[in-house]
Amino acid sequence: MGLQASADITRALKEKWDKSKDKQEWRVLTGRNPKGRYDMFVSSPERLWQLKFEQTGRSEAIGFGLEVGKIDDEIKELMGIGAPVPFGLISPQKADLAIIMAGIQQYSSDSSYTLCTEYISKEQAKLDEKLDREIERMGRSDPVFRRRYKEQKEREKIPYL
Repeated sequence: MGLQASADITRALKEKWDKSKDKQEWRVLTGRNPKGRYDMFVSSPERLWQLKFEQTGRSEAIGFGLEVGKIDDEIKELMGIGAPVPFGLISPQKADLAIIMAGIQQYSSDSSYTLCTEYISKEQAKLDEKLDREIERMGRSDPVFRRRYKEQKEREKIPYL
């Protein structure tokens, strides 16, 4: 399983979640990387998935992801580091209206960055390149998207106290 749109990954996650007998063992870790993108890791007791998102508007994002592989004790430990905060993800689908994921996640840019660089580094460049190409394609073909994306990048530059 290679790089896929975030909608495809969330559909696969929902199918795995529905079949899981150990739902309480699932974990979510999110952090922001140096490029300003969000890396979200979702783990079941056996597997790990990564979704990489970039905000393109106030409540819009595009993303891609992949199944990273098996989970081990070191990764389980990293998945538990961070501040527990609520999360929500609405993933529009072709066949259904949307898949909604919600719960409590760990938020740690340090932990998610460690996962990216020390555990699955070879796939990070592919995910970033795919996001770059898709944002560029959408910006060329859709002036409304280009305007919203530019406004979002301006909002991100505003320092908050």
